Amino acid sequence: MPNVQTRRPAYITLILALLHGLTGVTLLVIASWFIAISAVALPGFNYVIPAVVIRALALLRIASGYGSMWVGHNDLLTRIASTRLNLFKQLHNQRLNSSVGMTEALAQHTEALASKWIAWVAPLSSVTIVFTLLCSVAIVMGVPGAFYLCVVFVVWLIAVVIQALKALGLANEHTQQSSHFRQNANSFLKASAIWHLYSRVSYTPDSEIYPTASALWRCSLDQKKLALRTSWWFQGVAYLAVVSLFAGIGMTSSSNNSELTTTLGAVLTFAPIAIVIPMVLLASPDWVSPSFLAISKFAQYKQSEKALKHLSTSPIHILPRQSPSESLILDALQVKGRKVNPTSATLPASGVVVLKGPSGCGKSTLLQGIAGLLPSTGHRQVDGVGLPNGVPSNWIYVEQEPIVLAASIQMNLDVAGVSYAKRDMQQILCDLGLESLALNTWVGKAGRSLSGGERKRLALGRAVLAKPSVLLIDEPFEGLDAISQQAVCSVINAFAQHALVIVASHVLPKRLCIAQTLTMTDSTNATITT
Repeated sequence: MPNVQTRRPAYITLILALLHGLTGVTLLVIASWFIAISAVALPGFNYVIPAVVIRALALLRIASGYGSMWVGHNDLLTRIASTRLNLFKQLHNQRLNSSVGMTEALAQHTEALASKWIAWVAPLSSVTIVFTLLCSVAIVMGVPGAFYLCVVFVVWLIAVVIQALKALGLANEHTQQSSHFRQNANSFLKASAIWHLYSRVSYTPDSEIYPTASALWRCSLDQKKLALRTSWWFQGVAYLAVVSLFAGIGMTSSSNNSELTTTLGAVLTFAPIAIVIPMVLLASPDWVSPSFLAISKFAQYKQSEKALKHLSTSPIHILPRQSPSESLILDALQVKGRKVNPTSATLPASGVVVLKGPSGCGKSTLLQGIAGLLPSTGHRQVDGVGLPNGVPSNWIYVEQEPIVLAASIQMNLDVAGVSYAKRDMQQILCDLGLESLALNTWVGKAGRSLSGGERKRLALGRAVLAKPSVLLIDEPFEGLDAISQQAVCSVINAFAQHALVIVASHVLPKRLCIAQTLTMTDSTNATITT
């Protein structure tokens, strides 16, 4: 939950938004009354005071509007950071079951949650409070047309509820279409190397080959149309109320003409106030319309809240530190749900163990099973003591396509904030042939782009700095030139002198000092030879 310091700017935003709405309506009321009374005012009427009040209200409205935007957007940045930190905590030791476009989706969902105060809470609250106060004051003061104002208020409440029910369904459909489009687009862009094979296929919006956002755009337009349609209906009701109000006054005036003649002074005094309700109703589409746009934001907020609460994840159990001093034994180890036969082997406590085999035979799967990232059957034993499913805290797995943060090289090497010595970080970069990368070099989005080989070596350096007892590396030599392969071999060989390094690779440089080799034949009938 946000702390008090985080909530305070949100309340200030709400107060400023409410002040903006109240000053706007009050300005409309006083200006309408002032124009009307100017036509019937008796000599000696003081025009200065209303003019000064109108000018002061205008300045206050401008100041509160800019203040609300300034405080609200600063609060938004803080809330986005807080919301995403909470999401990181939620995903701690969790694996996302679907990673296609998930980064963009999570960014959109967290932004929808963080922007609730400026997106829909402030607009809806402001309109509701202003409308309630208008109706209350009109009834208490007996202003002509108060009944019609209350009717329009009830109509607005009904319209908001109906729109919200429809908007929730559209928001759900929008989220599904967005996910579908991201998956299709991701698959299509990954096939960019063979786009020339599609050159003779004619493009159609519903083609299965080309991804299309037409359904997503259509859903977005439906959301906007719903808000616009509701606004039009409300505007029609407001104008109808004005017509009915004038028609009622006209009939009353005709039936009571003699009475009006005898009480001309009272009529002249009361007539300026009578224009207030019609002017408020005529202007209501302008100051009420933000609430209809806010309903769409509210629906998206609820959908994003639901999506983040029901993320499809698999838990990763973190086990206490396990440092083999004699051996790591695999006894009929088999990853659940994967077509890889049980594996049995005895691995040394230190040295390089190579897991080799043809592409697709399940090397990466077995490597993740040994690490404990994937649930498995069978047993893993460290010095004869069995390990449950999970990853020991001092075991590190370096994936085939490592993650590089949009940050400095130093932050990428020290993602856990251990505060490694700079000389150690610079040394590992030199050892891996990355001496051209300075620690303060920004990489990733809006920074220096790293090649696939540089990303692999950077991830390996990050793992080596953590000094794990068991280091598991997936395809560390793939895509590297001969010089870079030699540098990686030297780092692995040096590290394997005091730790167990398990390498899954079909590329094995001669300089790699291999203590043991496990060979896999295929994914359906795997055999392990030592």
